[in-house]
Formats: sequence, C-alpha cells, structure tokens
Amino acid sequence: MRPDTFMKVFASMVLSIMLGGCVQSMRSPALKHAEASGTTETAPVVKKNPAEVAASPSGYPFDSAEARRKVNQYETELQRNGGRRDIALVELARLCFTLGELGEKSESELHFNKGRYYAECLSKEQPARVEGHYWLAMNLAGLARAGGAGRSLRLLSVIVDELKVALGIDETYDKGGPHRVLGRIRCKAPVWPLSEGNMDQSLEHLRAAVVIAPENSTNHLFLAETLYQLGKTEEAVQELERVVSSSCRAAYSAGARDDCQEALALLKKCREEQNCEPAGKSVNVASPGKAR
Repeated sequence: MRPDTFMKVFASMVLSIMLGGCVQSMRSPALKHAEASGTTETAPVVKKNPAEVAASPSGYPFDSAEARRKVNQYETELQRNGGRRDIALVELARLCFTLGELGEKSESELHFNKGRYYAECLSKEQPARVEGHYWLAMNLAGLARAGGAGRSLRLLSVIVDELKVALGIDETYDKGGPHRVLGRIRCKAPVWPLSEGNMDQSLEHLRAAVVIAPENSTNHLFLAETLYQLGKTEEAVQELERVVSSSCRAAYSAGARDDCQEALALLKKCREEQNCEPAGKSVNVASPGKAR
C-alpha cells in the first residue's frame, strides 16, 4: 500500500468510505425491463470518445417526484391485506435509499431511516432473501455517512456483517453489489485491528464484481482505485480506460458522468506517475557458451 494511505486520520478514513457511489450502479430501467420480459441479454458495448461520455453520459435522470410517488404507492399497499408484502418492502427499502442519496440533502436521514426500517422488516420476515440484508447495509451506510465519525464507527461492523450475509445468498445482486461495496469498504477503511480495511480482500471482491457485471462502470472504477493503492498502476490504467472509453452503464446519468470524471482524474494522475518513472535499464545477458 502507498505510504500516504497510512497518514490519514482514523475518523476521516471511516468517513471517506465511498458507499454512495454504489447507487450509480443499481439496475437501470432498461435492464429491469429486459428482466421482466424474460431476457437478460445486455446491449453491446459501444466505444465512445471520453469527452463525449463526460458530456452526454448514458443513464437516466433521477426523478425525485416519481420516486416519492412510488414510495407512497408501496406504503399504501403494505397497509392492505393480501398482496405481495415482500415486493413492497424490497421496493421501499431501495427507493428510500435512492431518495437519501439523490434527493434533498436536508431529508436524507429521514429517507435512510425509513429504508432501514423496511429493510429490517424484510430481513426478519424473509431472512433467506438477499434484498433485505443488502438494502439494510446500504441504508445504514447512508446513515453512517450522514451522522459523522462516531456513528460511522458504531455502524461499520454491522454494515459489513449484513453485506457478508447478502454475499452468501446472492453475490450477483445489484450487479455484484455485495462484492462492490465490501471491496470499497476494505479499500477505504483503516486496516485491522482499527477497522475493516484489507487491501487484498478489496482486490478480491472488486475483481469478482467486474467478472459478474463487466458492463458496470462503478465496478471498474472501484477496482482501478484499489489497484492504484496497491501500486499496480498499469492494471489500474486499463480499468480506467474501460470506464472512460465505453458506454458502461450506470443507473442514472449523474452516475455515469461522475464515474467518467473520477476515472479521467485518476487516469491523469497514473500517467503522470508513469512518465516520472525512470526508464528501465537494459541488461545484456550472454548466451550460453559465448564469451562475455
């Protein structure tokens, strides 16, 4: 790991855990439609100019009013007898997290708390379902980030435990979400025994996320950042180029734009470091049987 990583203060490291970026990688409306119609084929990757991707990213604008309408709809369904309570709980936990991430900042804790409640209900009523554990972890992560260092320290181990349960049930959920979020935590948190950080495990989780969902831009971005922290600059550059030169999908246009901008910034840093490295010295090795 790079030396500057160890210089960060414990509390600021915990607060720097990038869980919010995971909302960018939730299933897009197009993919949801494909799954509902019985086909999960993904569109071919179309190469684009990096500047074009940054200016006109793929994805869909987030509609806060529509998300609120759906929350009200599912809350009404929960109050009725019959119906699919599990579906309503899944959607409420997911929508509340999304509103907490992308809605009004002043209302974020309210949405995360509601999402936490619905996810806890689902995980208790149907513990074998991945959604309850996954969205519980995500809403707790939102509350941790909003509540400062003290709350982050209290909640981080619970978040990790819920993600481990989700991983054991379905590692592919939310485009490799359990791997992606665990990989990010292992990268950003301080190392054991202070906290949950472990760069080798981060690399393992994020490589798995990329295998599960190679079309997802956030998976490649997070993997690149872990590779960079481990000093694997050439591999990091390859992952960053995948983010900025293709139409890797994110759920919302802001997510695709943010991924591309972060990738471009880190790509510039990597290339500057590569240009500063001294050229390798050639070594002449005599062939067997020949005089030196």
